Amino acid sequence: MPYAEGPVTLLRREHKVLLAPDEARDVAARLGAGGAPTTRVATVYFDAPGAPLALRALEAPGDCVKVRAKAYRPDRSGRPGRVVLELKRERGGVTTKDRTWVPRTALAGALARLPVPGPLAPLVATSYRRRVWQPCDGWRVTLDDGLRFHPAGWRLLDPDAPPWPDRLPPPLGAEPRSVLELKLGAGAPPRWLVALVTERAQPYSKLAEAFARAAPARTRRA
Repeated sequence: MPYAEGPVTLLRREHKVLLAPDEARDVAARLGAGGAPTTRVATVYFDAPGAPLALRALEAPGDCVKVRAKAYRPDRSGRPGRVVLELKRERGGVTTKDRTWVPRTALAGALARLPVPGPLAPLVATSYRRRVWQPCDGWRVTLDDGLRFHPAGWRLLDPDAPPWPDRLPPPLGAEPRSVLELKLGAGAPPRWLVALVTERAQPYSKLAEAFARAAPARTRRA
């Protein structure tokens, strides 16, 4: 399937499950670990003054808006030297995304054109290893592990800044579990996978978790 650009990426229902390391190994084996593309992902989240998007993700991860830029290693997009800017909306169990590939140094201008109250600035970042299974265009599974939460600033967008995810600032903390996401469009995934997410799906936001570590006093009051 086209790398992260198919219909299930742009419009889907999203179900998340947190797995212990041994559970993640079992699930990967059932999905077929040998055939899963593996990528290192760095994500920088942007927010307005007062962090309204992060606070909303913390309070209601199933009903929020996120603005973020992602970089991949290896980059299978066919657009070397670029990052993908995403406007992600989650509401009522449905996730939609608008995605635009831009040079990293053009992010500031692209952010100013988004239909989101601003001005937007880097807030926090995350890094993780992602494995992807997508046998058809109707459903997709990702398994993220080694998830770390980082501070972020405009320095990450400088022309001479090292490529992401190689040189993000030292982490603020880490998630010991793996994050399984089933992105469901019009397809029919295996019954055992449906049963797993039906039984154990829970709200989870990487943005909220990163923000909780970057600003613990504010998130305790939220």
